[in-house]
Amino acid sequence: MNSFSKEIITNTPEETLGLGIKIAPLIGIGKIAYLKGPLGAGKTTLVKGITEFYKCSQLAKSPTFILVTSYFGDISINHCDFFRLNNSEEIFDLALEEYLEDGNLIIEWPEIGEKYLPRPDLEIMLEHTDLSSQRKIIIKTNVKESLEKLL
Repeated sequence: MNSFSKEIITNTPEETLGLGIKIAPLIGIGKIAYLKGPLGAGKTTLVKGITEFYKCSQLAKSPTFILVTSYFGDISINHCDFFRLNNSEEIFDLALEEYLEDGNLIIEWPEIGEKYLPRPDLEIMLEHTDLSSQRKIIIKTNVKESLEKLL
């Protein structure tokens, strides 16, 4: 990704959720976002903010045991978790492109199938810091103006 990046520190889960609300407009219909980071880094909290922005009726939760969870609101938020894929070829069985017709794809653990996935519009890396609830979040996009406008 020929990208521009922005680093943000959030100090609480509420701030991470708020960041999800701010970046949601960058992940509209037909858009793909990769979420990278270790377990417990706040990926699902960020998705909760995105679903809140799009007025989804369901509360986002960790999709660890389900490969794709869809939340319906102004658009469909399709939250994928590839952590449990046995091999990257399983991605073909998911027909991911169909989800982009009326929504987006937010993919946790994209590294597992990255060679078969389309390039993301947004790549978000979440990291733990020395403070328990603080997170370092790096957002990359190929559209510089979108980051400057929102953050």
